[in-house]
Amino acid sequence: MMAESGNTHEADTSETDTLGSGTLDISTLSTDISTDANTCTENDTIPIYIVLLPELLMLDVVGPAEVFAYANRYGKNHFKLHFVGPETTLKNSLGMRLTVDPLPITVEPNAWLLVTGMVGNEIKLDTTLMKKVCGWLAQQQFSKVISVCAGALVLAKAGLLNNKKCTTHFMHCNELSALLTAKQVLENRLFVQDGNVYTSAGVSAGIDLALHLVQQQVGPQISAKIARQMVLFIRRGMQDPSLSPYLEHRNHLQQRIHTIQDKIQQDPAKNWSVDELADLGHCSKRHFARIFKDCTGITSKEYIYKLRLSLAQQLLQHSPLQVEEIAQRCGFEDSRQFRRLWARYHNSPPSSYR
Repeated sequence: MMAESGNTHEADTSETDTLGSGTLDISTLSTDISTDANTCTENDTIPIYIVLLPELLMLDVVGPAEVFAYANRYGKNHFKLHFVGPETTLKNSLGMRLTVDPLPITVEPNAWLLVTGMVGNEIKLDTTLMKKVCGWLAQQQFSKVISVCAGALVLAKAGLLNNKKCTTHFMHCNELSALLTAKQVLENRLFVQDGNVYTSAGVSAGIDLALHLVQQQVGPQISAKIARQMVLFIRRGMQDPSLSPYLEHRNHLQQRIHTIQDKIQQDPAKNWSVDELADLGHCSKRHFARIFKDCTGITSKEYIYKLRLSLAQQLLQHSPLQVEEIAQRCGFEDSRQFRRLWARYHNSPPSSYR
């Protein structure tokens, strides 16, 4: 895959890239892989065909691709990336022109497919290019089918999500439901696995899904090492929401409410009183309660509970603490209150996150 921005540069093809087919300007994506003598044989290496579409989001591509590249850097060529598309030259969301390989006639029996997302509030699936991609997808057999962001809509149009649970970017869930059924589409999920089909939510969720796939294929040690190398604050899993509670309810312009939310996020377990929160906003309790709900859509108490539940979920996943101690550390009155509030926002019990 080669990227051009502004002036056209001639690609250096003097050496064969050990990661994938095609060429790519190093300023756009580093694919230089350092491996030792302990390498996989050709039959062990998994080909991954990454389908690039017009107006694609680059992070949907380079995020997962770098995860697979890091897996190769740690001793073995586990994966070989092929950047392909319905046209050999296309423009991404940043205006850069990319050169990719054409869609292959056939793929290897152990090949994986990864379809990335595109920019737009509504994905147009009836264009000539999309019909070409969907027709090609319907003819191929992949051992794993993967999508990032709105790529799930392309899979659905091609019939690859029939009778499968799936997810996509929260802005495209209704579009995906229209192609499938509402019961198939799981909203606010980071990624979903149903058999050999993996679908993820928007943008950065593709990195989490790629780490999950590396963990399944290569092992948890390598996956954790990659997460550390990529400076990811925390590994997220299938049951995590696609929208962090720390980012939700912030789509407003009321600065003093943002200031209050910042204070709460710094210590959600604290016993926050309405008096204290109103003082932070320099207003009366009644006025605070009204503008907080007008801005966020929920009450301050509900907001605090959601942050505490998010903190509790992290402790359930990453600590050996018992539920009673987790409830106490997160600011709940007791484990009974914690379980009651947990059931309000989750379909599965706390024990399912251990």
